[in-house]
Amino acid sequence: MSEKLNSVRLLKWIVWTSIVLIVGMTTWFWADPESLRVLGVDFTLLDKHGGPENLAWWQKLAGFGADALPAGLLVTALLHLLGLLHQLELGNWFDQQTEKACERIGKTMLWYLLASFFNETILVLILTVMNAPGERQLSISLSSDTLLGLVPALMALVIAQMVRHARAQRDELNQIV
Repeated sequence: MSEKLNSVRLLKWIVWTSIVLIVGMTTWFWADPESLRVLGVDFTLLDKHGGPENLAWWQKLAGFGADALPAGLLVTALLHLLGLLHQLELGNWFDQQTEKACERIGKTMLWYLLASFFNETILVLILTVMNAPGERQLSISLSSDTLLGLVPALMALVIAQMVRHARAQRDELNQIV
């Protein structure tokens, strides 16, 4: 078996493991947050607003929904990455499916970044909605992590353009020969 196929298999395994962890941890965080404290999960936002034990059931459900949107977008981007890896396994480096997979990864990651940007704002609104008037909060946060997420998103879009141009050049050369 070639080393290239082994590395693609390893990447696929890493992607599937990441998908399971994203779905599992997002669900676990809101279903039983206290059991995650022993793992060192960051509860700063929840603790700042009374802790997970003081949340109403609908706040937990709404919090899960707020976290599920960016998590779902990240899982979608990873599924597109699996499609790209499949194309590479088949040797389809410059096919339209490869280009589309890169493009989908980039666009989905941009949507993920947008959802992540609004995630903390929505969570703070959910956590403080039961507070007395004047004690409710609105928080807008932009971190370097959010901006750093632009790098893989934009790289995927650039690679899609490179694949498109390489395919056009290949097709042009095939017509000459």
